[in-house]
This record gives sequence, C-alpha cells and structure tokens, in this order.
Amino acid sequence: MLVLAFLAVVGLLLVVSLFIADATLQDGPPPIVTSNRVGLPERWHPDTTQVLTSTPAPAPDMTSPAVRAAQPRPDSETLARIAPAARAARAEAPPENNRATQAPDNRQNNAGDRFSIGGQ
Repeated sequence: MLVLAFLAVVGLLLVVSLFIADATLQDGPPPIVTSNRVGLPERWHPDTTQVLTSTPAPAPDMTSPAVRAAQPRPDSETLARIAPAARAARAEAPPENNRATQAPDNRQNNAGDRFSIGGQ
C-alpha cells in the first residue's frame, strides 16, 4: 500500500507542476499551421516556354542511300530472289509451331499441375 501512496503523491506533484509551468511560462510563437494536403507537392513548371531555335528543322532527305536501305522491300522482289525449287519445298513443308495441324497427344501432362492432388 505504501507504493500506491507514493505513486499517488508523485502523480499529484507532477500535475501541480504542469499547472504552475503553464501559468508562469510566456506565450511563445504562434503554433505551426498545417494543411490537409496528403502526398508529395505538385511539380514546379516554369511559366514561360523556352524556344531553342527559331528556324524549323530541315525536311529529311528521303532519297539518301541509308533511307532507301532501311525501307522494307516488296514481297515480289523477295520472292524473285528465292529459287523456285526452294519455294516449292517451303510450300510443301508443314508449319513448325502450329498446334492445330499436329496430332493430339492423349497422354496426361502433370508437369504444370504439381500442386494439385489429382495426380496422386
């Protein structure tokens, strides 16, 4: 019981000292005013637009060899370069990655179903 009495007296003294400090201290600067804004502030954008050049850019030269080399060739030129025998072999060959033309596989594939209990 003696400990509780001691804690009560110390608590009372602390409360009394708060009231005395509040009465004797001078008023300080005004409190800091905050806003309701949440998050980062908006980016700063200058008011004026800076023009780097006053003359427009020249038109690109579409007849240069670099531009002509980068343009896609029509299909007729590409097919003319392929030998007729190669075109015939290519037409007869089945597509490599077309699943619709392959025979269906009736075996069950459990490789992607590792965590289910259906294969036990």
